Amino acid sequence: MNFALARPELFDITDESSMKPSFGGNQAWYSTEWRKRAGCGPTSAANILAYLALTRPELRALYGYKTLNRTDFTLYMEELYGFVTPGNMGLNRTEMFTDGVISFARSQGIVLTPHVFGVVSNMLRSRAPVAALAEFVKAGLEADCPLGFLNLTKGRVKNLQSWHWITITAAQIEGNTIIADASDEGMHRRFDLSMWYLSTRLPGGLVYLR
Repeated sequence: MNFALARPELFDITDESSMKPSFGGNQAWYSTEWRKRAGCGPTSAANILAYLALTRPELRALYGYKTLNRTDFTLYMEELYGFVTPGNMGLNRTEMFTDGVISFARSQGIVLTPHVFGVVSNMLRSRAPVAALAEFVKAGLEADCPLGFLNLTKGRVKNLQSWHWITITAAQIEGNTIIADASDEGMHRRFDLSMWYLSTRLPGGLVYLR
């Protein structure tokens, strides 16, 4: 079955110079070299919060800009960076992401509740079955919530970067196979999330907010 955000067009960020859309924000738009290198987490946070703001009138204060052009969205990414701030190892834990997003929302007078699917090393017996991951992705998308995805190692998935956050916008789920669509550095990315889950060695996780 296919699950997707109701308004994926809200991920189209228009570059005023070229008039070409980007699929979500791009960390390369940040103002400094470090932010360009480490800014995938706050970029994903900007994608998620802008979508929530523009699809829910009661959350409109989460996005204080008039347009979804590159100039405004880059300012928003810089604003989010002040709350969702990578450390020396980047934004390598889901709680760093959720703590920052919740703090930003609180600064706008809004309370958000994070939902987190934590991923432990595949060497541990406590790792949940793939079916549990599929149910989590389904729940987020059925609630019309984009999902932040932290991947520390890409496992056998060749078209993912390691140590990276991207934003899941849709998924095709058949049994224990999960083919996900995501915004990754302003591009549309389709990848096998279930293969990642079964082959990744390090922790990671998925997050959505309501």
